[in-house]
Amino acid sequence: MTSTDIPWRHRLQQGLHASVRGNAQAFGFSVTVTVTFGIVSQLEPNPRIIDLVLFALAAVAAFSLLNVVVVLQMGGRYRDAISEQATLIGTATDFLAVGAAVGAAIGIGTAFQGTWAWLLAPFAAGVLYVVVQAVELAVGRKETDGNDDADNGDQG
Repeated sequence: MTSTDIPWRHRLQQGLHASVRGNAQAFGFSVTVTVTFGIVSQLEPNPRIIDLVLFALAAVAAFSLLNVVVVLQMGGRYRDAISEQATLIGTATDFLAVGAAVGAAIGIGTAFQGTWAWLLAPFAAGVLYVVVQAVELAVGRKETDGNDDADNGDQG
């Protein structure tokens, strides 16, 4: 069967699948960091260049820290990856991760002023986004493969 033999509807479904599969997590974080920037800039207008640099570094530091935590926790025991179907199910509820992260940004932006707001809001939003998304993905995995810690013998 050649690509011209594939019905248009099927090609469209394949394109949609490839698009959402590869972009869902990055899209959610992009929305999170953009709205976090908007919140902090409304609460702390006229940032200095250092505030903007710290904002960017703090947003990246959230992911970096969680990467280190995962590596240390897993200790090289990287087992079966989450399936595409579980990822799609998990990221379908990404509004929860975005909402939690934006809520954290509002709280921190209100509680802290100046450079502290520019530094802490993106860091907290990034950490919370990833942690809530991890829960969403775990639920997605549970829904797709039915495994939980007791089923696969995971003791750690």
